[in-house]
Amino acid sequence: MKRYELMLAGRYLRSRREERFVSLISWSSGIGVAIGVAALIVVLSVMYGFDVELKDRILGFSSHVDVQGSGDYLDDWQPWLKKVEENADVKRASAYISVPVMAAHGQRATGVMLKGVDPAREPDIAAHMIDGDFQALLSGSPFKVVLGKDLARKLGLSTGDHVNLVSPAAGITPSGMAPRMRAFEVAGIFKSGFYEYDIGLVVAPMQAVQRLNRLGDRVTGIEVHLADRNQARRVAGELAVELPSSAWIRDWMQQHHSFFRALKMERIVMGIILSLIVLVAVFNMVASLVMVVMERRKEIAILKTIGATHASVMRIFLLMGAMLTTAGTLMGSVFGLLLAWKLDTLLAWVQKVSGITILSGDVYYIDHVPSIIDASSVMIVIVVSLCMGLLATCYPAWRAASVPPADALRYE
Repeated sequence: MKRYELMLAGRYLRSRREERFVSLISWSSGIGVAIGVAALIVVLSVMYGFDVELKDRILGFSSHVDVQGSGDYLDDWQPWLKKVEENADVKRASAYISVPVMAAHGQRATGVMLKGVDPAREPDIAAHMIDGDFQALLSGSPFKVVLGKDLARKLGLSTGDHVNLVSPAAGITPSGMAPRMRAFEVAGIFKSGFYEYDIGLVVAPMQAVQRLNRLGDRVTGIEVHLADRNQARRVAGELAVELPSSAWIRDWMQQHHSFFRALKMERIVMGIILSLIVLVAVFNMVASLVMVVMERRKEIAILKTIGATHASVMRIFLLMGAMLTTAGTLMGSVFGLLLAWKLDTLLAWVQKVSGITILSGDVYYIDHVPSIIDASSVMIVIVVSLCMGLLATCYPAWRAASVPPADALRYE
């Protein structure tokens, strides 16, 4: 590459008075690339943010690996728990009970999932408490519960109130078989940020749930939490070998496979669709550079007459396209990264000013727009944008190099 080639490429991008329209089209194509790159970065950051946020919230209140028996309940679970805890990748494990019940307070009632846990082994729930104390489940009467904030609002409950839990496990009364019911004290209220848990989960000490449902020492299964949740499939396979053949083991990837697969597919499709913005800008760049070639036929012919080679002329217009593409990609990357970085704050301000709820928690599982910048996605967007722009410049550059000097200067 020679110095004059770079100088001419820069000069051709600057407009003279009679060529302002052509120059405007050229720079508008660069702006189009910037808009497309910024849109791609923001959308991919939001989709990646949704993926991470939903995984954190779903797995914050559920296990990475779930171990159950062949029936509805597991009888001899203590040896299983000991065997699970011996695995080096297991951070903690605990038995749990999960049963559907009816929660009632005053004239209000709704169906919920009652989960019996060992409060000493559940730091995740304690970390999400917004009222009351989760450790209160460890002392005094075992008939205490903590529940989600949306469920508390729906039933009109607050800390210190009592909620009646009706179990489908039948009890014998003078009038015959009837569901079992017990009043539980509300020890606290949690906010998981995941609507399904906040509206439909009640947590109580395991022995209270066993007594309510007359389960004795039986449990539903064993929850396993790992140091690295991405190793869940491998650990599940190891546990399947170590535990009896009657064990039914599922990792979180299997439990939520369809949901996260759909989310990943949506992210890919959105990226492909928004890439069309960049593609349209690139086609606009092709058209604008072809117009520049037509306007500069005389200059190209003179360059060839004084000794410029075919390759030299091509490099001039390739440099023009590279300048436009690089400028547009860099501007779009900077703007897109800044917007993705502050998107949550910006949308919260728009929501506050306009009074419009952008995301409703009962529809979209979460109540805000998460945006997490994924460095690999940003690099892919930048590289693809640069490659598309440079490839699109090849035709105008070839067209410029093919200008015959004799025909261009015949009437001069």
